[in-house]
Amino acid sequence: MTKDKRIGHKIMVQRAVLRINQVELARRVGVTQGYISLMENGDRPISDELLRKISVALRCKPEELKRWDKAA
Repeated sequence: MTKDKRIGHKIMVQRAVLRINQVELARRVGVTQGYISLMENGDRPISDELLRKISVALRCKPEELKRWDKAA
């Protein structure tokens, strides 16, 4: 699994925990729902700035999204 795909998976898991859909996350960070989908699938890179915005929206630290836990 690539780094981008792992981060995307963590974003998807954290979204599910908070019960936030892709549309709402996209609105909070200023991108389209389609872009969120592409990131979660590992098909688009995630800049440090966007990762910071996503982490704020998902109430976690960017490092938590970068860290891969197999249990996630």
